[in-house]
Amino acid sequence: VVIVGTGHGGAQAAIALRQHGHEGSILMIGRDDAPPYERPPLSKEYLAGDKGFERIMIRPETFWAQKDITLRLGAAVTSIDPHAHRLTLSDGGSVTYRKLIWSGGGDPRRLPVPGAVLPQVFYVRDKSDADAMMAALEAGAKRAVVIGGGYIGLEAAAVLRKLGCEVTLVEMLPRLLARVAGEELSTFYAEEHRRQGVDVRLSTGVHAVLG
Repeated sequence: VVIVGTGHGGAQAAIALRQHGHEGSILMIGRDDAPPYERPPLSKEYLAGDKGFERIMIRPETFWAQKDITLRLGAAVTSIDPHAHRLTLSDGGSVTYRKLIWSGGGDPRRLPVPGAVLPQVFYVRDKSDADAMMAALEAGAKRAVVIGGGYIGLEAAAVLRKLGCEVTLVEMLPRLLARVAGEELSTFYAEEHRRQGVDVRLSTGVHAVLG
């Protein structure tokens, strides 16, 4: 069995296979360089420094070898040949499989505006993204703009305020959490973030990032 993705879904699939008696080989492929870990804390406890990396790992690093689960890290799947049951990888290698589990997750939507690739612009998907933000904070960054008033944006805004940053949160829709929460809950979160000192700007888009 080959599992593409080393996030929670892929890791749990590998664990479940062993728990239910699968004795064949299991290979997990992930473009992340780190062994499987939880993603939600990246914008919360990990970014805040409340949890070290060891505490957000799904299992201790030694667990995977003990369960005879092979990790191939730092490699992305670039193509699939379903007839030959073969994957081509970004590191130049290829892998064959009998069964394939796809658990690659998604990527943050990239800003379609000038300046979106400047080094001061961060996205939150994996540990390296959170580490880059932490490095900027340690280097003295004290002002932050958070684009997006969903769960991850609100979590990041709260953590950045806790760390002493001046935070502006920009949301293009007329309320926070518009896709997942009712109006009363949206209003509650907007008022609470403002009470904590976040400058919340609704119905506001971004035209450019000026470095």
